[in-house]
Amino acid sequence: MLNQAVETGIDFGWIPSSTWLSFNFLERKAIPLRKVDFLDLVPVMSATVLGLDMLLQESCIDLRMVSELVLSDVGATIKILQLIGGECSTVAECPSRMVDCIASLDVRAWFGAISARTFASDRKHAATTMVWKHSRLVAQYAQLVAESLEGISPEDAYMVGLLHGIGDIPAALGWPYGDRGCRDQGALFAMEGTLPLFILSAMHSVSDSSVPSVWRFILKSAHELAGALTDFKSDASRGSFDCRPSCG
Repeated sequence: MLNQAVETGIDFGWIPSSTWLSFNFLERKAIPLRKVDFLDLVPVMSATVLGLDMLLQESCIDLRMVSELVLSDVGATIKILQLIGGECSTVAECPSRMVDCIASLDVRAWFGAISARTFASDRKHAATTMVWKHSRLVAQYAQLVAESLEGISPEDAYMVGLLHGIGDIPAALGWPYGDRGCRDQGALFAMEGTLPLFILSAMHSVSDSSVPSVWRFILKSAHELAGALTDFKSDASRGSFDCRPSCG
C-alpha cells in the first residue's frame, strides 16, 4: 500500500549502496567545531554502557545483542562508526552493518570509546535524552515504513532514521553552535568520512527539495507515525480515553 502512495512522485532509480560514490555536499566554511571535537564529545547513555558491560561479562559475546544495544543509542552508534571509519582508507571500504563493524573492531577499543563519555536519563540531561529517544523512535518507524517498500533495506532505513537528527545534538548538549543551518552543516560535516555512504546519500537527497526522494517520504512518514504515538501517549496520560462501558 505504501508503494502505491509513492510510486507516482518518487524516482526509484537509485544506485545500490555498495556502488555509491562519495560526494561532498557540505559547505566546509561554516564549521564552528572541529571534526574531532564533535565526534569525541558526543556522549552515550549510561544505561547503554551498563547493558554492554553486562553482555561482555558473558563467556561468549553475542554480537547480535551487542549490535542491537548499540543501535538503540545515537551516541554509541556514532562512536562505532567513528572507530570503523578510522580503520578504513575510504568510506566505501567500511562495513555498513553494525554487527560487521563491531566484529571487525577490538572489544577493548570500542567499549572504551563508548564508555568514555556518558549521560544519565535525568532532569539535568532532559534535552539530550529527548533527542536520543526521538531519534530511536523515528528509526523504528523508518524501518517499519521501509518494510513496505521495494528496494530499500529496512536495516538501512533504521540507521538513516537514527542519525537523521544529528544536527540537533549540539543544541541538546548546550554547545554554542550558531543558527540551525550551521548546526546541521557542522554536524553533518563532522560525520563525513565516518557515515556509511547510504546514509550520506539519504541525507543529501532529503536536504535537496528540488528532486523527489524516497528517503524524504520515509522520514516524513516515520515522523508522522512517531508524532501520532506521542499524541496518543499524551492523551492517555491526561485520561482522555474513557474505556468505561456506557450506561443505558
